[in-house]
Amino acid sequence: MSADDVVSALEQLSAVLQSQRTLGAALAGIAEAAVISVPGCDAASVALSVEGRSATAAATARVALELDLVQYDSGEGPCLTAFRGIETLRLDVVEAGDAFPHFARAAQERGVLGVLSLPATWGSDVVATLNLYSRRGPFDESAVSIASVLAAQVAIAVSRSPEYAAARATVEQAQRDVDDRADVDVATGLLMANQGCSAEQAEGLLRQAADHETRPILEIAHRIIEQHNTSR
Repeated sequence: MSADDVVSALEQLSAVLQSQRTLGAALAGIAEAAVISVPGCDAASVALSVEGRSATAAATARVALELDLVQYDSGEGPCLTAFRGIETLRLDVVEAGDAFPHFARAAQERGVLGVLSLPATWGSDVVATLNLYSRRGPFDESAVSIASVLAAQVAIAVSRSPEYAAARATVEQAQRDVDDRADVDVATGLLMANQGCSAEQAEGLLRQAADHETRPILEIAHRIIEQHNTSR
């Protein structure tokens, strides 16, 4: 495939992304573009992290889905490794047995000789991975260059999707809830030490103060912590 062909394929990809209204359709378009534009690519998949677990959101062929599932089941493989960091993994399956024995065996059984897994990063987060499979041999540097552009498109598609925004908001709210609960626990502990009371009594004091001042318990807890830090 010539450079002009690659440019044309990526232009088609941009058009696909602009016309698709759902995340699944956009990711499917990117996976198809990978098979067309990346030298040596016979099958492609895009994996997302769903509640801390990897899941394939798009696949161009059964072999891509099967090898993704092998990794999820065994807990090893280039896709999962790409999820855990920000590095691109380009594997010669024949030489990958020591690092990923279960995956390498499954890939060889299906005639796959080369694998390329790239993290799709948005900010500092890996939001997805683009996984390419070849029956013709290991991927070369030109394949990595083109696939990197496609992985960036995956990150854009995911980050702009309402599904991702909703999931991210849920995670952030859950983290805030955990942090708030921790602050209330710290304030309760300070009251127990200062007032010589039980945890139940300390929580009662917090609630009474909040009711009396018509302020949230969390605000009262923050004030207690701040006063303690100032007095030290």
